[in-house]
Amino acid sequence: MSVLVIFNPISGAGRARGLAEAAAEAARGRGIDAELLPTSPGPADAWLRGPIRGREALVVVGGDGAVRFAAPEAARAEVPLVHCPAGNENLFAREFGMRSDAESVAETLANGRIRRIDLIRARIDGRDDETVALMASFGFDAEVVHDLASVRTGTVNNLSYLRPILRRMRAFDPPRITAAIDGETVATSVPGMVIVANARQYASRLDPARRAVIDDGLMDLVVLPANSVSDLMGWMVRMRFGAHLRDPRLVYRTGRRIELGLEPAGVWQADGDPPRTPSPTERIVFDVEPGVLPVLEPPRTA
Repeated sequence: MSVLVIFNPISGAGRARGLAEAAAEAARGRGIDAELLPTSPGPADAWLRGPIRGREALVVVGGDGAVRFAAPEAARAEVPLVHCPAGNENLFAREFGMRSDAESVAETLANGRIRRIDLIRARIDGRDDETVALMASFGFDAEVVHDLASVRTGTVNNLSYLRPILRRMRAFDPPRITAAIDGETVATSVPGMVIVANARQYASRLDPARRAVIDDGLMDLVVLPANSVSDLMGWMVRMRFGAHLRDPRLVYRTGRRIELGLEPAGVWQADGDPPRTPSPTERIVFDVEPGVLPVLEPPRTA
C-alpha cells in the first residue's frame, strides 16, 4: 500500500509536521509505504496532482482548510482521504471520528472502510470556482473570518476570534439575502446570515444545519433573519441547543442547486477560511457533486 502524507507546515504552530512524521512512521510499522510532502501556498493541482497519482490513500495533516484544498485532487485521482486533525476546529475529522494520534491514523489506513461523500462546487459571480467540503456562509461569521485573516500572524485558537467578533458586532450591518434552491425562491431581501451546508458540523458546535448528511447528494440551506446584534445572539443561543429548528422565522431547505444574491456585495467563508477569491461578491451559485470524494473512515469498534 502506497500512501501520501501531506502536512501544513504552519498548522498547529508547527505541530502538524511532527504528527505527519509520527503517522508515517506508524504506517510503515504496518508495512505501508508512506511518503511525506509539505503543502504549498499555490493551487493544489500544481503541487499535489503528480505526487498523489497511483496512491492508495492520502493523509491530510492540518486543519479544515488543508482538507478543502486537497479534496478536489483526491476526488480527481480517486484516492481515499484521511484527515489527521491539526487545526483549530477540525470539523472534517469530527464528522468521521478521525483522531490525530499516529496509531489511529495507521489503523484507519490498514483497516478503514471507504465511504464516498459529496463536495460542493461554488461559482462566484459567474466566473471563479471554489470547492467546499463542509459548509459556506455569508453574513456575520464570514465577516469575522475575514477580519481575523486580515490580522492573523500565526496559528489561531478560539480566543483568537474574540477581538474580530467584537469588532464585527460594533460594525454590524447584515447583507440582504435573496436565496433560491432548485429554482424556488425561498428568501427575498432578508437581512441576516445564510449557511450552505454539506455536513452538520460547524464552529463551536453550533451546527445550524443539524439535518445535513454528507453523502446524501443534497445541500442544506439555512437562512437566519437578523436585523440587530441581539437578533444574532438569540440565534446563537438557540443553535447551541438545537432550538433554532423550531423557530418559525428560520428558512431551512435541501436541494441540489442553491443560488444566492447579496445586497450590498459581501464576503463569504468556506470551511472556516476566506476563499481563494476573497473580494466581496453579489451572486454565487452552489452545486452539489454527489459521491465524488472517497474517504477512508476509521474502523468501527465493537
